[in-house]
Order: sequence, then C-alpha cells, then structure tokens
Amino acid sequence: MSGLFAEEWAVFPGHYAGHLKLALGALMTGLMISLPLGVLSAGRKQLAGPALGAASVIQTIPGIALLALIGFWPAFAALSLYSILPILRNTIVGLQGVDADVREAAFAVGMTANQRLRQIDLPLAAPVIVAGLRTASAWVVGTATLSTPVGARRLGNYIFQGLQTRNWGAVLFG
Repeated sequence: MSGLFAEEWAVFPGHYAGHLKLALGALMTGLMISLPLGVLSAGRKQLAGPALGAASVIQTIPGIALLALIGFWPAFAALSLYSILPILRNTIVGLQGVDADVREAAFAVGMTANQRLRQIDLPLAAPVIVAGLRTASAWVVGTATLSTPVGARRLGNYIFQGLQTRNWGAVLFG
C-alpha cells in the first residue's frame, strides 16, 4: 500500500461508517415522509401544489443550516429534510402518470382503491419513484460531506483536514 494513503486507509472504516449511517438514516426518514405524502397528494391535486411548494421551501434551508449546526442529530434532520423534495415530486408525478385506462380497468374488475394503489399504481409508478430516490441519494451523500466541519466523522474529513493541513494526499484520497 502506498505510504501516501496509508494514514487515510487506517481511518477510512470509521469515516465511511459514519457517512453511511448518516446518509442512509436520512434517506429512509425522507422516504417515510415523502412516500405517504406523495400518495395522498397525487390523488388530490389541491394538496399536491402546497405539498410541493412546502418541500421546495424546506429544500433551500438545510444546505445553509447544516453549516451552522453542530452534531449528528441536526445534520440528520437537515439531510432528512433535504431528501424530501425529489422523492415527493417523483412520487406525485409517477402516480399521476399512471394511465387512466389502466385505472379504469382495475375499477371495472372490482378492485378497491387500496388494492389498485398497491397492485397497479405503485408498481407502475415505481421506476419514477426510484428515480427520485436516486436523486435524493446523490444529494444527501454529497451534502453529508458538509457536516464534517461541525464535528462529525464523515468522508469529508479527508478533504477538510487535508485542506487545513495542506496534506494533498488526504485531499486526493477524499
């Protein structure tokens, strides 16, 4: 192993675990908020606009607030809020994009609204919903790096500590 990266590899598991714990937890929390809200909003157009508007406003706050807050829980809350918009937007778009003829056929065979949601709407909207989850994942994993200067052990530690100490190997590793 190169002497240039030996020190970085030694602390990598701890930094990676901290980053993964924060990012996955925030994504799951965002998913638990966005998916039910998206399902409710897709069926009620008067709710979809305000829900997306509120999520858009929330989207602007965490990136700025993340730099001012200290600790795991504030960063977790900020990243959870940051993940809501792409998942919510894609859930609404995906469910509203299900073909009306398919919904009518489900109604014609006697499916209840709940059955149609679970067996028709969500499976057909899943690719769009997962695309929102992928977007949220990229945003959260990238933004989790910003939580490093506020006392967290994340992958961004390499970059920030390397820049502070002019250790270009650490910056390159990060």
